[in-house]
Amino acid sequence: MANFGDGMTPKVKLSDALIQNLAVGKVYRDHKGPVSGMDFTYDGQFLVTSGEDNSVNVYSCEKASRVRHLRCEKYGVALIRFLHNDRDCAVAASRNEADHLLKYWDFHDNKYLRLFRSHTGKVTSVSPHPYEDLFLSGAEDKCVLLWDLRQDRPVAKINGQGTTVASFDQQGLVFAACVGQPKLHLFDTRNYAKGEFISFDLRSHLKDPAHSVQFSPCGKYLLVRTPAQMVLIDAFDGELICEYPVQEQGAAVPSFSPDSQYVMCGMANGDVCVWGATNARLVHKLEGHTALPGWTCFNPTHALVVTAAETLAWWIPDAGPPAT
Repeated sequence: MANFGDGMTPKVKLSDALIQNLAVGKVYRDHKGPVSGMDFTYDGQFLVTSGEDNSVNVYSCEKASRVRHLRCEKYGVALIRFLHNDRDCAVAASRNEADHLLKYWDFHDNKYLRLFRSHTGKVTSVSPHPYEDLFLSGAEDKCVLLWDLRQDRPVAKINGQGTTVASFDQQGLVFAACVGQPKLHLFDTRNYAKGEFISFDLRSHLKDPAHSVQFSPCGKYLLVRTPAQMVLIDAFDGELICEYPVQEQGAAVPSFSPDSQYVMCGMANGDVCVWGATNARLVHKLEGHTALPGWTCFNPTHALVVTAAETLAWWIPDAGPPAT
């Protein structure tokens, strides 16, 4: 096991050698069941996890320790995302089958600042705007909703033909939506009322609609995940860049490295694969989980990877044995 030490892992440039040297530094067993959501703060200082045990845990990456433990018995907690520039507030989707609401949650005071009710099916994606008080949600009710944190009702609705997912780019200028077909629809955040400004038909590459879509941090690519496939798409012309060998791996949510060099996703055998983003070249496998790692995340500012399966594992570069 790598030594986590007393402080944050250093800011370093990611490389194949560093990725191949990742080792487990910490293991947490705080959730009594599967993890249902995970996110870092914008500055990489804190990590939040939600679980099917109706609990939320917040960890300090600086101290490598849990700093908050919250419960949500009434609604449960599914997806969870920190809001922009805020370490104490998040948007979380409920796990209550009778009430598919979203919660604007203040962790510091442990209270809901607002409940957003409009979806009539399970929420499948949550994407906060990177600097404005907006967020997107997708759901099984065949619609994407755009919300303002200051309003109870959605400010925009995009209707689809099936389960929807949506995501902002990291500049907040554009958002992408998949609305029940193997197609990508791109919208101008400030002119969404005019409809999509471009769409990409992915039927020649994908057999099923997406259950996850995300922009690369550099904004050049879109990572699209279906139950059986995962592909990288050029965000400007919709051309296929590469396809990753995920096979039938269920609902694992992939992630980009902060420099857009790497893509990571959990596999059914418990491994976490890290590929070169634009060529699907396998760089490394993180081995040790005994169940599907449904969530995997790169820390946005430091050399830290967190993976969630039967345990929550924190991976850092192994400094190796001390010199003798």
